[in-house]
Amino acid sequence: MTDHSVERFKEYSTSGAFNLSLSRAQVSALSMIAEHGDAVIGGHTQRALHHKGLISDIRANDGRLEYRLTPAGAYALQLVRMADLVQGPADTVAAEITALSGQLGEARAAAQDALTFARSMQARAEAAFRAIKRLRRFIKSGAPHPKPMISLKDPRRELGFSAMVRALDDLERELNGGDG
Repeated sequence: MTDHSVERFKEYSTSGAFNLSLSRAQVSALSMIAEHGDAVIGGHTQRALHHKGLISDIRANDGRLEYRLTPAGAYALQLVRMADLVQGPADTVAAEITALSGQLGEARAAAQDALTFARSMQARAEAAFRAIKRLRRFIKSGAPHPKPMISLKDPRRELGFSAMVRALDDLERELNGGDG
């Protein structure tokens, strides 16, 4: 999906002479979007700001629609704040970068949690696979043949086994199907 906000801003602001007009609701919406991102704004205001290339919409992780200032929107808000029409930091670009950096940090933390969970599940699956192999050897030979092994460390041992049991059942079915 391509963001056409720059083209929309150019078309809107230079359709004769440079002119950018904002209603009070639009000024307020720009400020709320810059501060919160998930601001509730009216449909007409949202469409007008989007048409002018000052905001773009994104889908949040939970499926909600959120708005973000485009570069043109950040500069427009900076001008609005210079004119003292709304309160807030004068440097909206720096504020937006700070907000995005925070969101990036949250996304990285979530990715790290997912990676840790995947490693934990891999360690459990490999341990179960080895246990199944030992049991098969024991059944076939009548006596166990233990061998020293290096095992992966399970970094999320505190997690429940319900998902793991389902995966092990699938693995066992696959192994039983492969034998005969």
